Amino acid sequence: MITTTVISTTTSLSTRKAAKRSEQEDLRMSSLDIAELCGKQHKHVMRDIRNMEPAWEKVNGSKFGLIEYTDLRGRLKPCYSLSKTECLYIATKYDDEMRAKLVLRWEELERESSSWRCQVRRRFWRWPTI
Repeated sequence: MITTTVISTTTSLSTRKAAKRSEQEDLRMSSLDIAELCGKQHKHVMRDIRNMEPAWEKVNGSKFGLIEYTDLRGRLKPCYSLSKTECLYIATKYDDEMRAKLVLRWEELERESSSWRCQVRRRFWRWPTI
């Protein structure tokens, strides 16, 4: 879920940076998305992420977000939900072509998110009266 933050013209630079950081953190990519994008089996992407998680946890102090999805047979299965930084860390394991696909997909997600926020802002924004 993407939250919308309307920033008034009187907010401080640090407040605007925090809001932008919060909006970017709302964007996530699942291990299923990575598998589809890279042409890999999901179980192999899950294995790669599990293998890289201990080093990430040691450096960053947190684990990757593990969530569940319902497969075509109606069973709950695990998958990861990754931020941009986490996803790009995982991409370091893959070849140049796969990394390029992931980077371009993140750019697309950010553009879509930015476009959506601008539409919402234009719809609800009113200039302050003096």
